[in-house]
Amino acid sequence: MRYISAETGSFRQYGTAQEVVKMFKEAGFTAYDASLFSNCGFDFIMEADDWQEKAKEFRAYADSIGMPCNQSHAPFATARKGDEEYNKATYPKVVRAIEVSGILGAKVCVVHPCKDYTAEENAVLYKSFEDVARKAGVKIGVENMWNWAQGSPTATPAACSHHDDFKKHLDLLPSDVFVACVDIGHAEMAGLDTSAAKMIETLGNYVQSMHLHDVDGIHDSHQIPFTQAVNFQTVIQALRNIRYQGDITLETAYSGVKAPKELNKPLACYLVAVANYFKEQVEKE
Repeated sequence: MRYISAETGSFRQYGTAQEVVKMFKEAGFTAYDASLFSNCGFDFIMEADDWQEKAKEFRAYADSIGMPCNQSHAPFATARKGDEEYNKATYPKVVRAIEVSGILGAKVCVVHPCKDYTAEENAVLYKSFEDVARKAGVKIGVENMWNWAQGSPTATPAACSHHDDFKKHLDLLPSDVFVACVDIGHAEMAGLDTSAAKMIETLGNYVQSMHLHDVDGIHDSHQIPFTQAVNFQTVIQALRNIRYQGDITLETAYSGVKAPKELNKPLACYLVAVANYFKEQVEKE
């Protein structure tokens, strides 16, 4: 079954994680993407001594209302080049996110590459999570990133920001554990010499999840699809060309985070309509 989902973090002002997932269900989403980074609703699991029990309780609740977790997102940045103090503090949080993802039932846990590592350096980092992911029964989604450089009017290259570098990253990793999570908006930012369609077609079967959102081409604006500059017809055609089998997961993080609580559910209902439209277009013969 192909799910439609959205990340819970941008609706954190609506209420608890339980309340957000229940609201998603009522709005018409068929799954949820658990935002496991700080201050996005799941700290009560991620920071608890009895995190396993709390994760199991949340899974039971979500199952009871018929809302599976199809995807999750680990804390980021996963690592910073040359910052060993940060890396030492963050590493166990990413491990915990993968473990929690397994209990929640996520198919994919998105883990950012280090923006400034080479493919070979990121391969070492990613492989250190391999055994945890296998034990949890979760695939790790590698995401295309971007950088800013002082004085540049556009984004600048980073790990996986170009389709060829993204493929190089994945070619160095076991394909039964590591997959591509193509962030549509990131791929469409000026200065990266790629596009979402080119990235999807280059990666082919590696593409098993997505972050679906729109951008203006300059900023990482995470807006509702079909509202800014991305040519979604080319994206849809690319997904058709590779016979994409993954879910439709929105990451419209900045479209709702400042909205009054009273507007969150109507916004979620509209996002359901957008996700269903996108799904129907991808599945057209």
